[in-house]
Amino acid sequence: MKPKAIFFDVDGTIISLEVIVKTFQSCCRQLNARVLTKKEIMENAISYKLSEALDKLLPEVDYEKFKKCFEITQIKNFKNFSKILPFVKATFNLINKRGIKIGVVTTKSRSEALAILNGYDLPFNTLVSGSDVKKRKPDPEPVLKACENLNLDPKDCIFVGDHPFDMLAAKSAGCFAVGTLTGWGNRENLKNAGADDIIKNLSSLKKLIE
Repeated sequence: MKPKAIFFDVDGTIISLEVIVKTFQSCCRQLNARVLTKKEIMENAISYKLSEALDKLLPEVDYEKFKKCFEITQIKNFKNFSKILPFVKATFNLINKRGIKIGVVTTKSRSEALAILNGYDLPFNTLVSGSDVKKRKPDPEPVLKACENLNLDPKDCIFVGDHPFDMLAAKSAGCFAVGTLTGWGNRENLKNAGADDIIKNLSSLKKLIE
């Protein structure tokens, strides 16, 4: 299929999940809280609201203070804490060159997402952040909002993400769902969540747009 738009998740799809792990751990240290392990963060924070993760892992920590610390720390250090994933920039540039719209759909705040997208000079036509919706993935609202922003039918769009929540949101919205093995998910849980295709990394998207 040649889609009219391709939507991307951020953490685990565009940038390594280490950005979340190291930001969490840095804020724990800054606020004199127990430093969470990578396993705790991966299992309880990835693709969940920050408030949900804190309620479960650090209920004694003030949410507003942690939220402010998290945003400032991530924006300042995302290039030190993590790296853009392989083939991302080349794939974005190829999609853009082919005249296909690019959307970014993430649970991150708008300021966090913009820092990463602009910091790596990635082209995009619309951004739907966690700040822009009432319900987050796996609810289809963020994906449908991205389609609405570009005035496109979901059936003409591909959604690419690394988490089962991405697949559930994409399928519920009516998009073609592509799971990438660059982050949280594996072949089994991505397929069980409804992935129409599973790719090793973003370089494999080339076959879907030609």
